Amino acid sequence: MTDRPRRGDARMRRSALLAAVGELLAERGPGFSLAEAAGLAGISTATAYRNFSDTASAIDAFYAELSGDLLAAFDRLPAGPDPVADIRAACREWVAQASRWGAAAVHVRSPRGVLARREDSFVGGLYERLGGLVGRAIDSGAAPAQDVRFAVLMWVTIFDERVVVDLTHTLGWTTRQVADHLTGALLRVLGLPSVS
Repeated sequence: MTDRPRRGDARMRRSALLAAVGELLAERGPGFSLAEAAGLAGISTATAYRNFSDTASAIDAFYAELSGDLLAAFDRLPAGPDPVADIRAACREWVAQASRWGAAAVHVRSPRGVLARREDSFVGGLYERLGGLVGRAIDSGAAPAQDVRFAVLMWVTIFDERVVVDLTHTLGWTTRQVADHLTGALLRVLGLPSVS
């Protein structure tokens, strides 16, 4: 019985540490130490090093968590009879997620293109989900026939976390405003009506 609370406490400390990593990434980029992240999380440096070998591995874990959370959020969205409504729902979820971690994620971006990284588990998973939504819209006749690869690339480009950060942090838009505007832009690119 005593092991269960300890494991729960360890998960809470790891979660607090990853939240601190995200906060420091958003504020300063990757130029911080694991000890700084531990201090911000309110845990000991030794505990931080029990979780991660160095700052880079903590940043990798932060990115893996946020990307996993985004894919899981997409998977929880119910598929309805209207593929355009499903695209809109995915767009709203993406903005809600990116508004929380976008300022940190910009510091861990790959210089390689999205289509070139489809073998990456996150990018491949993202491509599969977005491509599936676009494919359903095409198959249903709601969207015109088009290259799904290009459509997904445009979706990822329009919803780039740097755009979400600019609109929410710099312009002060609400996540609803951001989702509405970016979704409208995406729907126009896909050849769909941008008003519901």
